Amino acid sequence: MGWMAARSIDRNDTALAVPQNICGPARPDNALMTRGSLCLDLSLDEARPSGDLLLLERTIEDSEGWPLVLRLRRHLGRGITLTLCQPGCELEHRIVADTAQSTESDAARLIYSWDSLLRWGRLALMTGSGGNIATVDISSPPPLRAQDAKTLLSVLPTTAEACGLRAVSLNSDIVPLTPLAGLIPQTKIATPDGEKSLGLLRRGDLVLTPEGDAVPVLYRLDRRAPAIGHDAPMRLRAPFFGLTGDLLLAPQQRLVISGTDVDYLFGRPDVRLTAEMLQGTAVAAPAKGELYSRPGGPCPLIELTQLILPRHQRFIAAGTAVESLYLGRLRRKRGAYEASALAHLDRNMIPEHAMDPAPLLRSFDAAVLAERRIA
Repeated sequence: MGWMAARSIDRNDTALAVPQNICGPARPDNALMTRGSLCLDLSLDEARPSGDLLLLERTIEDSEGWPLVLRLRRHLGRGITLTLCQPGCELEHRIVADTAQSTESDAARLIYSWDSLLRWGRLALMTGSGGNIATVDISSPPPLRAQDAKTLLSVLPTTAEACGLRAVSLNSDIVPLTPLAGLIPQTKIATPDGEKSLGLLRRGDLVLTPEGDAVPVLYRLDRRAPAIGHDAPMRLRAPFFGLTGDLLLAPQQRLVISGTDVDYLFGRPDVRLTAEMLQGTAVAAPAKGELYSRPGGPCPLIELTQLILPRHQRFIAAGTAVESLYLGRLRRKRGAYEASALAHLDRNMIPEHAMDPAPLLRSFDAAVLAERRIA
């Protein structure tokens, strides 16, 4: 799988547009992309307006005989419509976030994948950390020209950011929906035999929960993705929240915090928060580029890893409790399972998870808790 280009429109991101190898001697402007994936990181906050997330309109006058309309439009609520129009081809498909289980989060990842030679396409939308996936099959999607792909990423609609678009990337292959959570592989994980790097853990290895129980690792899920949007790494500084060393993780990775101040403020023995909620406090900061696979390249990549545990237990990373990957009842939904990064696993061997009982804080409450710990 090859990441060809990526673009972030987060206000704090300095690398706004980084196209790579879309057009050039090996791939001229009129070259066809018969297979690929457009990946969008979104915020599905229902208070956001409706409007275009991506838009390409090419008339017959400026298309050299090949007009095209490709539009991804956000609607009020949690719905998104894909429109594709070419001579002899008019497609419109709407996808709505799966709300059968509470997602507790507005973060979402949308992937439009197509294989024109196989006359197959798919629109897939993930909300939450990885267990809620909605899919829509698409019949006979048209290919894109290389120049079209470049235009999609370089010329965004004026409504894109207001409608919740955080990042968009392009891959030359069919990309599965990857979780929004993750830690870098070098993270130290507590085990009965001492600390081990997350990237060295294997199926059957034991990890420690905050309660002191040893639970087996069912699977370790590794991925490499552009370091933007929901995969832009963050650094949580030690010694806050019990950290024994700085923790580098994805913004949507959830931590579990306990203590007397938690009980006093929230009336619960423990609460959950995402790393992103700590932005703007002294606890968190963006991670530096030395973590990236291509630190000086036009499309820097980050490696992220998560563990699948039998009952969605928490485990200890760098001295603090974090959530393992939440799957819900993903294995019962064949379309969602096949669109996910777990599709290579035996569906009958994937566990079903209940949601962590600790409440997920609002961003304001998480910042208050962080400032109280700093003081």
